[in-house]
Amino acid sequence: MTEASSPETAARSRTGRSTERGSVTRERILTAADQVLSERGYAGTSISAICEQAGVAPTSIYWHFGSKAGLLQAVLRQQGSVHFEGIRSAASGGAPLDRLDRMLAAMRDLATTRPPGSLTSLSVLAEARHVAPELREALQRNRLKEIDETVEEFASATGERHPDLEAAAILTTACANYAALTHAIEGDEGEVDRVLEALRRAIVALVGPHLAADSAP
Repeated sequence: MTEASSPETAARSRTGRSTERGSVTRERILTAADQVLSERGYAGTSISAICEQAGVAPTSIYWHFGSKAGLLQAVLRQQGSVHFEGIRSAASGGAPLDRLDRMLAAMRDLATTRPPGSLTSLSVLAEARHVAPELREALQRNRLKEIDETVEEFASATGERHPDLEAAAILTTACANYAALTHAIEGDEGEVDRVLEALRRAIVALVGPHLAADSAP
């Protein structure tokens, strides 16, 4: 019997295919949950609705995530990572004010072109009193992480940890969420621009002497 046809090789091949299928199924469930939650809110999101959207059986959800709360925690983690990484990548390198403008442009793009389902965290936040405790804790962790990472971005741009960086980061997070929610409800890009221009002025007022430097350290 050759190595290629041995029972051990066949078993490894089946395991690899099973792992790949499991990964694809997991991503399909995450995408479906993100969209259903955004469209229906937390109270209107059920395991059956997610299963219908994803084309999977309920056992697949429980196998990968354990519960509805576990699934939605995974959605929030994934969404936060993808969105912030896109903004951070756009704002990397260059003079501080240029970095700020690129960051705001990336936020504008996210607010006005984000696909259905990408307002999941805001949907959950709007019903925070009614969601599972572990999901509220996940929201809080995501919010604090986003603020911390924004502080790091400002510190990288200015070359120092200014006392007002946290205030600027909190304003950035709040305005980004407001701009996205306003556009989702009203479809008004002019309002998004107005909010982000106000945010720019506030950031420059808080850390202006540092952001106004000619080039990043």
